[in-house]
Order: sequence, then structure tokens, then C-alpha cells
Amino acid sequence: MKSINKFWWFVAAAFAIISITMCTFGWLFWQQLAPDQKTILISIIEQNFVYVFTVVVLILVCFIFVMDGILHVYILPVKKLTDEIHIINSVNPSHRIKIEGSRGIIISLAKAINEGAHRYENLQRNVDEMIHFARTESEKERNILAAVMSELSEGILICNSDGQIILYNKKAKQLFESGSDGKPERNVQNGLIGIGRSVFGIIEKKLLVHALDEIEAGLKETNKNVSSFITVSREEKLLRAEAVPVLNHLKKINGFILILEDITEQLEKESRFDSLLLSFTRGVRASIAGIRSAIEVVLEYPDIKKERLDEFTKIIHRESITLGNMIDETFFDYSCRFNSMWPLVKMSAEDLLETVRKKAEEKPGFIIHYVKPDLPCWIKVDTYSMITAFLFLFEELKNETGQQEFSCNIECKNKFVMINIIWEGNPLKIETFRVLDKKIIRIEKEGKPLTLKEIMKHHEAEAFSFVDRNTANRSCIRLLLPSAGESTSENIRNLTILPGSRPVFYDFDLFNQPGQVPEVDNRPLSELIYTVFDTETTGLNPEEDEIISIGAIRIVNGHLLRDENFDKLVNPGRTLPFESIRFHGIEQHMLQSEPSIEQVLPLFGRFAESTVLVAHNAAFDMRMLQMKELSAKTKFINPVLDTMLLSAIVHPVHANHNLEAIAARLGVSIIGRHTALGDAIATGELFIKLIPLLSRMGIYTLKQAREASQKTHFAKIKY
Repeated sequence: MKSINKFWWFVAAAFAIISITMCTFGWLFWQQLAPDQKTILISIIEQNFVYVFTVVVLILVCFIFVMDGILHVYILPVKKLTDEIHIINSVNPSHRIKIEGSRGIIISLAKAINEGAHRYENLQRNVDEMIHFARTESEKERNILAAVMSELSEGILICNSDGQIILYNKKAKQLFESGSDGKPERNVQNGLIGIGRSVFGIIEKKLLVHALDEIEAGLKETNKNVSSFITVSREEKLLRAEAVPVLNHLKKINGFILILEDITEQLEKESRFDSLLLSFTRGVRASIAGIRSAIEVVLEYPDIKKERLDEFTKIIHRESITLGNMIDETFFDYSCRFNSMWPLVKMSAEDLLETVRKKAEEKPGFIIHYVKPDLPCWIKVDTYSMITAFLFLFEELKNETGQQEFSCNIECKNKFVMINIIWEGNPLKIETFRVLDKKIIRIEKEGKPLTLKEIMKHHEAEAFSFVDRNTANRSCIRLLLPSAGESTSENIRNLTILPGSRPVFYDFDLFNQPGQVPEVDNRPLSELIYTVFDTETTGLNPEEDEIISIGAIRIVNGHLLRDENFDKLVNPGRTLPFESIRFHGIEQHMLQSEPSIEQVLPLFGRFAESTVLVAHNAAFDMRMLQMKELSAKTKFINPVLDTMLLSAIVHPVHANHNLEAIAARLGVSIIGRHTALGDAIATGELFIKLIPLLSRMGIYTLKQAREASQKTHFAKIKY
């Protein structure tokens, strides 16, 4: 734009110089004429004034036309050629120059540049392939590390010395993330976990500072390099955190690793056990005191009357029974609570029986048959204890019935799975089964003696004996277990896979946000943290229409963090116009159960906190947010950048600056167009490619980018 203005200033200056020169020569010529010649010349001009004026105007028009032709045929194509070369060299090697309206040498030059660009792209592709090949082994190691980090049972946070998170795993995010219902958390620490965010937003700062001070003192004195403390998650779960320092070559703390473990359930179990032990101790003391008192009286008075002696004997007998019952109850209670520590694994009943069959047939004389069900029946079991219980049952049945051959089948009914053990002969008597139910089974894995009843109770199962009335002389023991659903999806872990337009409207002051402070304004664009966002709405009038979707993604250190995104549908509380449904594809039924904008906007405000907001045609999206700030009790003071205005800065000779046109120029593929998150991702990719183009123009900082945006044609349009 500046070059065009300079050209027209040059044309105006040239025209002025030519006009002054012609006037000077005309005045000199006039001075040389005799008086009668001047009279004749004046009369000729007066008689032919119209023709003379027409000739002068035609000369002026021809001059302007020639200059305009030079501008569009030579000047503008050269400027556009420069911009296109910058695109090829910096962000899109596949881009090719198309110059329209130019002539001769410009066309030849464009063809030569395109040929050079083609060779450059091929060379770059070869280099990229070589680099990719060289990095293959390194990527494999990184994949393994990522998989291990992702699946660790402990939460891992790695932070730099300023407390900024530089790496975290899935478990850490689960420990600190809030629910998606928009309800406020009870915990005072309201920050979010994410790359580039402060760890002090999720863990109280004084705890971490104390831990780091303790580590620093330990490194100097006792070589202790770990500090532990207890913190609270959003769900008010107790977390044990271990802080481990990351040291530089000078053995100074350069960062730290936090290893987090949820100990809420463990503490609850320990508390219950302590309570059980205390109750048991008090009861035993009372009973022993009664027994001791009775014995001491008998010993002290050996000639005591028989009636009194019988009373003391009854006291000793009663207290001993009480003591025995107390021990039995405490043991049973402890066993049940101990069992709660067993993990129950989801598996098919068919697989369980197949394992039992193989184990049973390892013993001589056992033959097990079973009928496979038509559909898989899923149950939750501790495989070791349940298999041991089955083997125990088979052994006892063999001893009681004399049978060595058994058949099994599986039935799924409603919310239960029935496993039947069938044999030829008489059934077990109820009394026999009750004795069997209380027999001790030693589970070597746990090192505790447990009964069949205790194992069944832990699995919320029942075992009972009955006669098969449909078949003569056949008996059965049925195990009834809760069904665990129809699939094993919860046993399948997610694989860790590492990474393969709206019209310009409403006036919103993008250039005077309260969050524009010198500390942020003077930082380079490449060092800032951005939240790139987009909204989908019921229409294009912020005064009347509503937001129905907000999508956002973060940019940290020039990288788009696809895993750290914000994607929420919003119930607008009104009917969607048919025109808007055709535009974004969001239908009325999709929004019925979604939260309102008053619930979603505070969540988005927290997601975007302390970042620079980026959007395409940002004035529209910011105006939509501004209309809901009061009702949502959320204020957006973030600095704002608009990719439409930034594109107008780097490519002023291009007339089209919508999302599709910029993406085509910069080589960005748009996936999920007219979805909030899809457009936000595309805008983020464009923004990353615009940063080096801005730096070529001397625009390095946020303030420079904002001031340059304010001077563009689009920023001056008012609606």
C-alpha cells in the first residue's frame, strides 16, 4: 500500500513539474510576441476555447491513463511478485506465482521464479525425507517414552524453575481437571493444567516453595533430593506429591518433577482399620478384665461356696464366649475390608471357565466340560481368588460325591450371569453346603485364609446348591454374579499416537484492551502464549443472536497444542434459524442438554486466562463475547490479534483476506470448516505462518503487530 501511495505521489510530482515547465515556456513565448501578435493569439483562443480546453483535458486524461497502466502492468505486479516470493521462501514452498495483467519481462520473470521454486521444493522434499529417515529411531524412543508417561498410574508434572508446566501426563490431567458440567469447583486453586500454564494455579504456591527450599537445603547438607507434601485436587481428593529437582551442570535447581498419587482411598482404609483395631482392643480389654477378676476371686478364696463358684465360672464362660465371638467378628470384618483392596478385572465368563478347566485338568482324574454361550457374558472378578474358589469347589465335590467328571454352562439373564457346575448323582445337602461355604481357602497370593463365603461376598456373588428338575439324576451348584455389561471397552487402553468465511461486521475496539500492558506489548510474537478461538452463532447480529458453540486451541512456543483445546456446545435458549443450521450443521436437538452461555463463558475465560486472543475477523467474535460478559460475570481483558488484519498487512495487494483465501496462499488445509474448533485450528495454523512474514516487515512485537493492524483498511471500516 505504501508503494502505491509513493507511485501516485511521484505521478503528481511529475505532473506538477511538467505543468510548471510548460507554463514557464509559455510565459517566455508570450513575452517574445509583438502586441498585434498577442491580440491575434487571444482572439484565436477565444474563438476556439472549447477545442483548446478539450485538447488540454484529453492530454491530462491520457497522461493519467498511461500512468495507471504503468501502475497495474509493471508496478503492482512487481510488488505482488515480491510478496509471492516471500510466501514461497518462508511458509509455503508449494505456492506458485500467478501474475495477471502484466507484460513481457514480468511474465518471464514469474515463470523463471516458478521453475526455481519447483526445484527448490524438490530439494527441500529430499532434505526433509533424509531428516525424517534420520529421526526415525529417535521418534521410536520418543513414542515409547510418551506411551510410558501416558499410562503411568502416578500423575507426572514437569516444570521449569518459574513453575511453568513444560510436560504432563494423562493421569495428572485426570487428577486436576474439573467436570464438564460448568459447575464451580470447591477447591480454591482454580487454574487449569496445560503446557505453558503455571503450576501454582493448581497447587498452592507455599507448598511448592517449601518443598523446593527443603530440597535445596538437603542437597547442601544431607544430599536429600526429594520432598513430599500433601495437596488437594479439585474433587477434594488427597494427593501425595513428591517433588524431585532437575539440576543443571552446576548442580543448581533448573526445574522440578512432581509425582502425584491419589491416597484418599488408602487413608480411608487405614482410618477404618484403626477404628476397627481400637474397637477390638477395648472389647478384648473389657472381656479379659472380667475373666481376670473372676479368676482372682476364685484363687483368693479357695473355700468359696459352690453357688458363688458356679457364678464366677459362668462369668468366665460368658466372657470367653464374648471374646471368641469378638475375635471371629473382627477377623471376618477385617477379611472383608482386606478383600476390598483386590482389583476386579472385567473379563468374559467363558475365559474364566476355560482357565479353570485347564487348571483343574492339571490334576489327575478331573474332566471338565463346558458349553459356550451364544453371546459373551462379561463379569468383574479377581481372577486368582475366583479360580481358586472354583478349584476348591471341584475338589470338595469330588470328595463328597465321588464324581470326577463335571460339566459347566453359562447363562446371561437380565443383570446377572449364572455359572452352573453340573454332575450326575445326588445333590449336596444344605447342611453340607453350609459347612462348605465356611471352609477356609488359602489364597497364597494374598497370604490370608479366606472362606468361600468371603470370596463370594467380595464379588457380590451368591453360590447355592439345587437339583436340575428338567433332567433326572442331575445335580447342580449355581454361582450368581453381577453382569458387567456387553463389552470390554474399559479394559482397552487408548493408544498413544504422536502427531502425522464470515463477512466483516461489527465494530469492536480490538486495539485498546485493558490487558495490553508494556510487559506483554514489548515481548516478541514468537514468545507469547495464544488462545486461538472461534464462535458459531444463531446469526450475524450480536445484539439479537446467540452463541451456540465456542472452540479454542492454545499456541505455546510456536506450536499448536492440539490436545489442549476447548470445545463446548451452548444451549442458546431459543430456536435455531434454518439458515444458521445450513451454515454450521448444529441442530436443535444437539443443544437441548448443553449448558447455557452463563455457564460456558467463565470456563472459556479460565482457559484463555493470561494469553493473547487470536481470531479471524475477531471484532465479530469479541463483540459476541462482550454481549454476554455481564450475565456470565466474566470480563475479557486479553490483548487481541486478528488474522484477517495481519494478512492485510503482509499481503496488501491481495484483495481477498477470508479464511479460505489466506489458507490457499499459505498452504494450510482447513478440516472441519464452520465448526468452532475446526476454524480455530485452521486460524491457529495460519497465525503461526503469518509470524515469520510479519518479522520480514520489521514487525516483531505484539505492540507493533497491533499498531500495524490498526492502520489497515479493514480496521477503519465502521458498521
